[in-house]
Amino acid sequence: MKKLVLVVIAIFLTTLAIVIFINLYPKDIIFNAQGLKYRLGTEHLESEKLVNVNIEGKLYKNIFGERKFEGTIDIAGEEIPVPLDQRKLTILISDEGAGEILYSYFTYQKDNGATNGSDTYYYGTLVINNDFTKVTILVSDHNQLLKDNSGIGWNSESGQMITAPAGSRIEAISITNELAEMYLKGLKLK
Repeated sequence: MKKLVLVVIAIFLTTLAIVIFINLYPKDIIFNAQGLKYRLGTEHLESEKLVNVNIEGKLYKNIFGERKFEGTIDIAGEEIPVPLDQRKLTILISDEGAGEILYSYFTYQKDNGATNGSDTYYYGTLVINNDFTKVTILVSDHNQLLKDNSGIGWNSESGQMITAPAGSRIEAISITNELAEMYLKGLKLK
C-alpha cells in the first residue's frame, strides 16, 4: 500500500512539474500579418491604409501569471527615430493584455563614437490576445499634447490605431474592441 501511495505521489508531482514547465517555458512569437492603420472617428476614413505588421520575439510567463514580451515590432512604412540595432523591446503585459511600446536607446557622438547620452521614444500601447494571434496598437500622436501638456497623447475619439490581422475598418475596430475591452474599461471604439 505504501508503494502505491508513493507511486501516485511521484506521478502527480511529475505531472505537476511538466505542466508548470510547459506553462512557464518562453513561447516563440512570430506574428506576421497584414493589418490596417487608421484613425478613430468617421471623419478620418481617408487615412486608412493596409500595413504589414511583423512581431518576433519571446513571450515569458512567470509563476504568478505575469507576462513579458521581448523582441521586435516592425510596421512597414512607420518611421521610428531609434537606431535599427537598438530596437529590441521589453514589454510588460498587464492583466488586461496591454503593454507600453517604449524604446530605450543610446546616442553617440559622430566624431569619436563615444556615448553622448540615452533617450527614450514612446511609440504607443500594444494590446494582445492570450495566444498572440491578434494585436492592436494605440499609436501615440507625437503632434498632439495631452490636455495638461504632460506629454504626447492618444485619445479614443480620433486616436491612431494599427490592428492586425485585419483587411477592413469594420474588422479592425471589431478586433480592437475585443482585445482592448478590459484595458479601455468597457469603452467601445468607433
